[in-house]
Amino acid sequence: MAVEWLESPFERKSIQHWMKVLDQDGKVLGRVDCVGETVLFVRRRFSRKLWAVPLARVARVTGKGVHVAGRKREVLEPEAGRKHAELVTATYPLAEPPATKLEAARHVSA
Repeated sequence: MAVEWLESPFERKSIQHWMKVLDQDGKVLGRVDCVGETVLFVRRRFSRKLWAVPLARVARVTGKGVHVAGRKREVLEPEAGRKHAELVTATYPLAEPPATKLEAARHVSA
């Protein structure tokens, strides 16, 4: 994952449930169903079938959605029961929030 986009104030800092997943051409692949340890689980519109997109393919996260490197066929993998084998969450933080002075003062006084 490229790190420089995390510095931008215009980029989102987490992947959340039901965000759009877009390929490198901007075409919608589906929406985030949940996030595993190594993959995003994507559900396509009007379908019960889940697909997996490796987190290593995530290029950036914006207000429009999660942008992944590659085109549709090369990005989507069959889910194949991985959802039950991984720890899943609805929100995946990409960056730690910056430490504030108030938090630092709280730790010093304790």
